[in-house]
Amino acid sequence: MQGVPEPEGHLRVLTDSLRAKHAVEWRDGVVEDRRYEYFRGKDFATYFKQHPEKFSSWIPDKSGGDEDAQIKSITELLVRKGFIRRVDRMYKKPKPGKKRLAKWPKKLVPVRDRELQTFAEDAFYAWMYDRPASPYLWLWSAMIAVAVLAACLFPLAPYKVKIMVVYLSMGLLITLMGAILIRGAIAGVTWMAAGRSFWLLPNVLSEEVGIKEAFWPLYALGEAEPSTITNVALRVGFALLAAGVSWLLYANAPDKGQAGRARDAFVDFLDRIPDQLSIGGATQANNTRPGTAFDQSRPDLQNAAPRT
Repeated sequence: MQGVPEPEGHLRVLTDSLRAKHAVEWRDGVVEDRRYEYFRGKDFATYFKQHPEKFSSWIPDKSGGDEDAQIKSITELLVRKGFIRRVDRMYKKPKPGKKRLAKWPKKLVPVRDRELQTFAEDAFYAWMYDRPASPYLWLWSAMIAVAVLAACLFPLAPYKVKIMVVYLSMGLLITLMGAILIRGAIAGVTWMAAGRSFWLLPNVLSEEVGIKEAFWPLYALGEAEPSTITNVALRVGFALLAAGVSWLLYANAPDKGQAGRARDAFVDFLDRIPDQLSIGGATQANNTRPGTAFDQSRPDLQNAAPRT
């Protein structure tokens, strides 16, 4: 998939506005080992119908008032000028274990037939030029550089900074793992009870959506499974297994005293980490130096004859 010359004129202003925030929805995809931004035909049509004034100067008179014809003419104009190119899915069948094709595929292939370089709502179109850099891009780049520099200087950080980073990292890790476990537990319980999973943040672990879409919707219901004998027996079996595991964990759980001592030992271990990092080398050197007070307190050295 070859690149195209840099677009020009007022049409470039239109395409830049189509790629702006809250405009035509898009995703990243790989086309012939290169990453492109692409959009769906139906999203382009929806945006056209919501904002027809943006396209008024580019609509030919012969299209009349037919919106479908106007959308088709605009799309073909963008294709002729080299702004976009039609692409298609690389994989035509769902992945193993999936019932549907991905809404936004990660890998695509160019459509080389010129007769197919027309508009279709179920088609995908890749932008053939890089989007203008936004101020946020420079801001994020500067923040990444600062983060890398801070990571390199971490061994020289004060004790309080080190212990704060350790606690913050472990707190985030525990929060993420706890949220994933709670999410899976709720889905499992609802599936065993009703044959239909209730998912909190269903897209949070999806590789096919962006960061914003990963946290929306807040919940979703899975597809209802048929109430066959095999399905019911499978759900009952998993319910009994979950109940048995829960009982074993409860029966072998440590008492409050043991849990408190384990917590105190863990906190004490975290508190000693910065000290070991900062003075570990000096302590080791002092302990291995011959003739120290620690060495003279050993019985085998007190009774040892001097070497000649």
